[in-house]
Amino acid sequence: MTDSLTMVAIDTLSQLVNSYASEVSGASLPPVSWMWDCRARLDATGTDAEFCGTVHPDLAAAESNTHLLAWARALDLTDATDDRDASAGRRVFTGRLGDSRIRLTAVIESVYPATETQPLPALI
Repeated sequence: MTDSLTMVAIDTLSQLVNSYASEVSGASLPPVSWMWDCRARLDATGTDAEFCGTVHPDLAAAESNTHLLAWARALDLTDATDDRDASAGRRVFTGRLGDSRIRLTAVIESVYPATETQPLPALI
């Protein structure tokens, strides 16, 4: 039950954030999966909740980068990639959407070498 409820929550939030971002920017933006950073303490002084977005990890690196840059340009996001992100092949942008902080991440390069795969034998 928890997994399905979690997925429903992520899907619902993602639809809302994607729709709102497209409306605010006036651009048709590629879909991103969004989650709310529930670790942020809303009652702490000077602390904002943050929405964390991820470009779908199954996309090719070039396509992920294209999606990420479309969002960055449309919403005037700032590149916040640190050494740890870069060494993992990720790129990160941050900014604001309405009154909320957002952080958007995508894998833009594989840090693992390509390996040769052998075809599976046909099962008869």
